[in-house]
Amino acid sequence: MSQPPRILVHRTPGEVRAAAFDSEGKPFRLFVERWGGGAGGLRLGDVAEARLRRRAPEQGGAFFEAASGEEIFVRTNDTGKLTEGASAPIEIVMEARRDKLARGKLRKSLPAETVPAIDRWRKSISEAVTLEDAETATEYDQIDSAFDEALASWCPLPGGGNLGIERTRALTAIDIDTAGRISKGSAGARAFSVNREAVQIAARQLSLRNLGGLVVLDCVGPVTASTSDKLRAGLQESFASCSTRQIEVLRPSPFGLLQAQLAWAHAPVEDRLLDAQGRQTPETELLALFRAAARETAANRTGFYRLTLSAHALQAYIARRKQCDDLLREAFSGRVKIASGKGEKSVVRKE
Repeated sequence: MSQPPRILVHRTPGEVRAAAFDSEGKPFRLFVERWGGGAGGLRLGDVAEARLRRRAPEQGGAFFEAASGEEIFVRTNDTGKLTEGASAPIEIVMEARRDKLARGKLRKSLPAETVPAIDRWRKSISEAVTLEDAETATEYDQIDSAFDEALASWCPLPGGGNLGIERTRALTAIDIDTAGRISKGSAGARAFSVNREAVQIAARQLSLRNLGGLVVLDCVGPVTASTSDKLRAGLQESFASCSTRQIEVLRPSPFGLLQAQLAWAHAPVEDRLLDAQGRQTPETELLALFRAAARETAANRTGFYRLTLSAHALQAYIARRKQCDDLLREAFSGRVKIASGKGEKSVVRKE
């Protein structure tokens, strides 16, 4: 990125969301933290006291349990001579994701002071960049759009067509759809044009979504020997401009499959916001309603509002009723309250 990135932060009751934008205004990294950091699992860079519960040499490591109850997997070489039941400081080097435990490594001691997760995230982007609080409707929309983009199944290519991104248990598959794209030149030139765009967009999307592991991009043919090298380098360089995570890229196979291996670090954005079926979790829906209330009250400084909760969002509210009521009271000085009963969908209503 030729210019320093810009990071916008939106703080609303129960949630902090942030998005980093490149010099062209495109989002490339996201952050979300809920309930003041007291929920959602251990974060990358956290150091927690944990007990060794079980060694598993057949799996190449051992299982630890943090005070929160979360399990952490540590490689055998990192566990030293600890006996089962003993405790030790564990640093999180890879956050838990769907069906996968967090990974950690032993530390000699707990840190003297704790650095907030959002500051660690900011420093992973740039030591020099600062956090800007979103203050206008346009800035709120920018952050909302960035999260929407990270959860979308398809994203547009600049010259026309779309990139489809599908995460499976084994890998992330990326498909190029050229429908609606108009281009000139030979078949090879047209293919290289769309493939070059695809690797650039794919790199940003992988960073934006916090995706890692094996990635396979199905390139448009024909792919020549010279364009193979350019596409491999293009993905490597484009991803390096968005993320400090390690990436290894191979030249496209004879079948046009460009493969890459990315290091995991933060949990995928979808794992924090959606359930296994791809729907908003009750917590995600509830906090989205709180954000909507924040926007309504900012636009009307004297208005009073009631939040009608769907049965889905009501589950999350009941689980944290007192905390939610306290947060709403503190943020809105009594102007926003939860309506009694439930509705078909969650909505903000003006009284």
